[in-house]
Amino acid sequence: MRSLYFSALFALTGLVGLPVTSRVAGAVLYGNFAGPNISYLNVAETDSQIAGPPPADSTPSGLFGAPALSPPVSDNLAFPALSFSDLVADGQFQLQDGKLTFDVTPTTTATIHSLSFDEGGAWRVDGPEGDASAEATLLFNDLRITAINGVALGAPIIVDPTFTESDAIQTGSADVSKANGDITFTSTGGDAAGTWDITADFNIDAALAGADQTGRVTSISVALDDQLFAQTTSVSSLTLASMDKKHFIVSGSTSPGSVTPEPASLSLLLGVALMMLRRRKQESL
Repeated sequence: MRSLYFSALFALTGLVGLPVTSRVAGAVLYGNFAGPNISYLNVAETDSQIAGPPPADSTPSGLFGAPALSPPVSDNLAFPALSFSDLVADGQFQLQDGKLTFDVTPTTTATIHSLSFDEGGAWRVDGPEGDASAEATLLFNDLRITAINGVALGAPIIVDPTFTESDAIQTGSADVSKANGDITFTSTGGDAAGTWDITADFNIDAALAGADQTGRVTSISVALDDQLFAQTTSVSSLTLASMDKKHFIVSGSTSPGSVTPEPASLSLLLGVALMMLRRRKQESL
């Protein structure tokens, strides 16, 4: 029988870069993290687990865990305490599902050109051909540009990802399938193990141009769904499948920006320039 487990975590902090957690209603809010050029706001996680049979004796309590800027003074948001892990044997299956939501804004007047997501970990499949499989999937429910030059868009601009999947088999052999942010390892007989990695790149400049928009992107919303799945089918012989996640890092590329004076400031500057010009003419007479 399948069992469904949900973590119930929620927290609120107004302090940039200082997460606080407490258990309330199905999500954990880690707060805000401000790098030199990029800020990650309202970072929140919601987890679930499906396991069976037999039921797994665990409840996810932060599959991503609290993030941090890494290195400390950088624009990279890393999740250093990941507890994503599936381990099943002899007819079991398990799905770990972690969801992240957050907003991205420029900390200064910098321009954000792209965002990248990089995750990876280790895997193992052991058993007769086709009887054990381990899968990792990076899904993006939504990544959209929501404001330009500080003005909210009536119709947000959806940004599509470009995925890259890679793997390394360190022992044994396995069938590997890779496509669109998903990578699966299936047993071919015997024991096999190795590592995996998935990246997703979002070209903000291209999305802006494709929507016939110009200006500086000042708000981006992100909603992603990260999954690990492991299953075994044979109950008459030893089968084992495991998949874990060891890193998840969000980064972005930026360029310095300049502050455009407000209309009132422009008028003041123009007035000062005219006064200086008049004074120079009077002095030359």
